[in-house]
Amino acid sequence: MSSIRQVLPIVLSIQITVAVGLTGWISFNSSERAVQKLTRQLCENLNFRVEQQITSYLEESVRVNQAMTIALSNGSVNPNDISQVQKDIFNKLRELNTQNILFYGNESGTMVGIERNGDSSFLLRIREDNVSPNRPTYELSNNGVRGKLVKTEINYDHRTRPWYVAAKQSGKAIWSSIFVSTTDGELTTTKATPIYNPSGGLQGVVGINVSLKQIKQFMLQTRPSEQWHVFLAEGDGSLVAATTETPIFEKNGDITKRFEVSQSKDIRLQDAGLAIQKQFGGFQNLQDSQVVEFEFNGEKYIVSTHKLNKDLQLDWSVGIIVPKSIFMQEIDANNRVTLVIIVIMLGATILIGLAISSWLLRPIKDLMKAAKEIEEESFDPEELTSVAQRKDELGQMARVFQEMGSTIAERQNGMKSQLRQLREEKDEAKKMAIASQMGQGNSLQSILSRSRAARNK
Repeated sequence: MSSIRQVLPIVLSIQITVAVGLTGWISFNSSERAVQKLTRQLCENLNFRVEQQITSYLEESVRVNQAMTIALSNGSVNPNDISQVQKDIFNKLRELNTQNILFYGNESGTMVGIERNGDSSFLLRIREDNVSPNRPTYELSNNGVRGKLVKTEINYDHRTRPWYVAAKQSGKAIWSSIFVSTTDGELTTTKATPIYNPSGGLQGVVGINVSLKQIKQFMLQTRPSEQWHVFLAEGDGSLVAATTETPIFEKNGDITKRFEVSQSKDIRLQDAGLAIQKQFGGFQNLQDSQVVEFEFNGEKYIVSTHKLNKDLQLDWSVGIIVPKSIFMQEIDANNRVTLVIIVIMLGATILIGLAISSWLLRPIKDLMKAAKEIEEESFDPEELTSVAQRKDELGQMARVFQEMGSTIAERQNGMKSQLRQLREEKDEAKKMAIASQMGQGNSLQSILSRSRAARNK
């Protein structure tokens, strides 16, 4: 069986190690949960800010579209008078300060659209002749006066454009599918509303283009640093805008190919899309707010998504991609410091524990030594004086040992004295026996001598 001198230090060391290790594990896990909570909150806050800017931008376009629609529907502006329509569009752009092109095209083939061109000028795109297949663009002064010709779009017919076709087919205000704008070659969507005459026939469509390039600018301005990546995706996963430098669509002639998030040429964005597909089955299954972790180039990333306001009637989700290390750097540094402190404290605690166990075991060792000395008959009660002065159980045991040792020593000394006396008596008796035997031998010799003398006579 192991000695208590070995067992006690081991038990103390194990208890201390377990206690310190458990405390450290709880500390690390608590910090991890705190970081996850903080990460979610920060991502959700950024998502909310980006969503607010995008929503505000889209709502502004909706309000401008509605204002123009009301003017054409209630008769305050004659939809058949293209010059009157032009003037009303121009006034609304100046009044509402919108940056997007506002336009109206009718079934007969005429169309007018105006957009800002800097702070004090505008661009007028107009198709006055319903026979001509072209649409010229003119400079327009701040007073609405037409200036020089800027360019001419060949074979432009608004009646074949996605926004016009979709509004005509739906019979209500819609967001068109995303298309490549003929003016700047960027992805664009249109808020389009059909206008009907009193008899119920389609008269034309009011539209306002929403540049998705502008949404990218909002994202770039809102993100805290270049380590944060923001993207906007439709319900089918197709990219609407992203802060990455890689293109989100390709155009070959008249064919436009848009990339899904999981097909992006930016591998980090692609991995984020794949993680969302794996966990939720796609963007169409996302709830209002979701957070997913994925790994890219050996580093953990977090992607947080948030749905746009449902009132906009757009199934779009804002996504935030951020390295987890951004949040973990300080925590990891603190954890390393904590680990060093734990190791130092553990070593110090074990040494202190060993010192304490040695201090506790010293009187026991003295008692064990006393017991051995009692056994070997060399016990000195004075050796236990320091232990006997203690007020605890060990002191009481030492006093018992002193008394018991003294008693045993006295008894042993008495027994030795008695044994010595018995030996002396035994030796004396033996001598007397020998002397007696010698006396008896002399008498017999005398008798024999006298017997021989008598026979000789």
